[in-house]
Amino acid sequence: MEFTYQTNDQTINVQVQATPTGYAVTVNGRVYAVTAERAAGRPWELALTLDGARHLAWVAADGPRRWVALEGHAPVVLSVPQAETSTRRAGAGRANSLEAQMPGVVRRVLVAAGDAVERGQALVMLEAMKMEIRVSAPRAGVVGEVGVVEGQAVVRGQVLVSLVERL
Repeated sequence: MEFTYQTNDQTINVQVQATPTGYAVTVNGRVYAVTAERAAGRPWELALTLDGARHLAWVAADGPRRWVALEGHAPVVLSVPQAETSTRRAGAGRANSLEAQMPGVVRRVLVAAGDAVERGQALVMLEAMKMEIRVSAPRAGVVGEVGVVEGQAVVRGQVLVSLVERL
């Protein structure tokens, strides 16, 4: 199986092939020998053996987005290239609302209404399933409205920030 994901502006190509002892996983040309076991009752948690070293990993999915965190490493948000499901167009004014893709808690709000932002800039940091999730601007623009505050619990689909085009 082959997969292509994006994180920020980086494209990651992944190939997975079954082997007699697990999987051969190729990430951007580098091959890893992998075995994986799901934790009982916790389908988002995996015990992985990568090239002989044991690691815990946490994964979550929502549509084309994947959140992956390896023990001791910062979580990574992966998406299928060209997929912008976290934004919703709102008519000809090109306003976008960035929504929570899963339930969580707002840990940091990094922008305020009126702030100019660049594509890829972090706007809000969420925490969900012990992972920190960075919500980034899908394009350059101006923050129209911030719909959350730090410490607030959010549900999937809740508007976090809206962006409008720069004038």
